[in-house]
Amino acid sequence: MITFFNRETVYFGFDMQEFSRVCNILSAHNIKYKYKVNNIAGQNMSHRSTVRSQTGSFGMNAELQHEYELFVHKKDIDYAMQLVNDKKTS
Repeated sequence: MITFFNRETVYFGFDMQEFSRVCNILSAHNIKYKYKVNNIAGQNMSHRSTVRSQTGSFGMNAELQHEYELFVHKKDIDYAMQLVNDKKTS
């Protein structure tokens, strides 16, 4: 089981295609993972409002509105990183 105390980040970024690619690689090699997706546009600037309500959506890049983070168990991090990096270069 992957918990806050025994996990390592294998991917962190804004690219949904890269996030999906890494998920597929991990799944194909039976590496368990967890993920977190943050909606940047919906984050609070203050206790009363969100970023979007303060600034509107003008000029916001739709591709950069979500932040993706993938975690694997610490025991799997070296193998997972090797797989992800090997697939990236081939």
